[in-house]
Amino acid sequence: MSFARILRSSALMGGAQVATLALAFVRTKVIAQLLGPAGVGLAGVLTSFNGNVSTLAAWGLGTSGVRIIAGAPPEHRSAKQAAVRKFGLTLTWLSFWATLLLFVPTTYLTFGNSRYALEFLIGGMAVPCIVANSIWSAMLQASGSVKSLATAQIAAALIGLIGGLPAIYLFGTAGIAVSLFLAAAVPMAFTWQVAKGLYATDKASPMAEDAKTLLAMGGSLMIVGLSAQLSAYFVRFIIIRGHGDATASGLAEAGYYQAALAVAGSLPALVLNAMGTDFFPQVAAAKDELEAKELSERQIQAGLLLALPIFTGLLTMNQVGIRILYAEKFDEALPLLDWMIWGVFLRILAWPLGYWMLARGAPRTVVIVELFSNLLMAVLPLGLIPHYGLAGAAMAFFAGYLAYAGLMIAVSRKRSGRWIGRRTAAYFLAAATVLGSCQYWTRQLSGAYWGAVPTVLVTAACAWIYYKALAVRKNDE
Repeated sequence: MSFARILRSSALMGGAQVATLALAFVRTKVIAQLLGPAGVGLAGVLTSFNGNVSTLAAWGLGTSGVRIIAGAPPEHRSAKQAAVRKFGLTLTWLSFWATLLLFVPTTYLTFGNSRYALEFLIGGMAVPCIVANSIWSAMLQASGSVKSLATAQIAAALIGLIGGLPAIYLFGTAGIAVSLFLAAAVPMAFTWQVAKGLYATDKASPMAEDAKTLLAMGGSLMIVGLSAQLSAYFVRFIIIRGHGDATASGLAEAGYYQAALAVAGSLPALVLNAMGTDFFPQVAAAKDELEAKELSERQIQAGLLLALPIFTGLLTMNQVGIRILYAEKFDEALPLLDWMIWGVFLRILAWPLGYWMLARGAPRTVVIVELFSNLLMAVLPLGLIPHYGLAGAAMAFFAGYLAYAGLMIAVSRKRSGRWIGRRTAAYFLAAATVLGSCQYWTRQLSGAYWGAVPTVLVTAACAWIYYKALAVRKNDE
């Protein structure tokens, strides 16, 4: 897979992710304006609960399903699709019952009372939709239908927003839960409509060995995803329960944390998710380990090129971003942003290496690295928050991803017999230098909008490199 193809597929899915995220931020903006930091904090807690249960119940199907379908010969793909579909429908029902069993205990654990039990129940009905959506998304992704998947995501996000905003206005906190349910249910329905044309249920039957593969690989993926979700939930738990019976104050601080995390993580996640759509099937189908490593390094280079303008804007105009996406009352989230943005920046380097390990049959290694880094993110706030306040949670976030990146580089060295290539290392160091310089320069100036200057310059430079890479591919063809 050429560097240009990586850029084109990443840009296509990135465009869909931009539209989807923009619509999600509209919903968050409404919550912030109507219900303040406590409303955003509650939305973060509900989203984290849904993430925990859906990650557990989905059993890594969104990734393991892509791997077994994309890596199969054409004549076996129908059977693989049937296995993914059957296994996924079973998991969907299990997720429904798991939500019913867990929403009340989780409400008491988080808040010490049942005040938000209804919100947990309504919002939790998004969980089966999330799990079901992983079936159809895996099929589209494995088949290379990137454009169809992107179109379905945009249309679903728009309709979900139109239905969710009136609910927030009319029903307050319960409306937040309704909007989260719609944000999951509508994409599920759209993706199913697009994906159902890819398979014919009367032509193939699932095979037992495929179910075993999904169960074994999915277990590792589930542990990886669940450790990240539980880590994030535990940090929110520390923040909320640190205020004792003052639930509103705890939710407000959780809202600042959620705002910083959303701004720091969601925009770069556009690039990460966009990369994974085409990258994972390709690396899973690579002919050997050398080709897989080369694909991973090209993915890192493409990710840095696409994400650098976003990181520059986030670091140099963080106050503007917080106020546009939320409100002036969320300025307390600003001290958290720098730590979190640099933590997410490290993911651009480490994330493709982790996917390489998963795709090439080394899930145990990824599980160990993920568990260690997420444990750091969960435990460090216990010691850092008392000394540094809410910023201590952001410091822990950075420390976790620093450990993750370092361990992934070491693991890739052991697996392939060599360190990251010079070109990839040069790309990363150059991007980090540019980012740090822009951050330092804007800190010396007064005024919230000076960051627009380096952001425009970096964007123009990255766009020039992007189109030069596409031109090289066109000439080669």
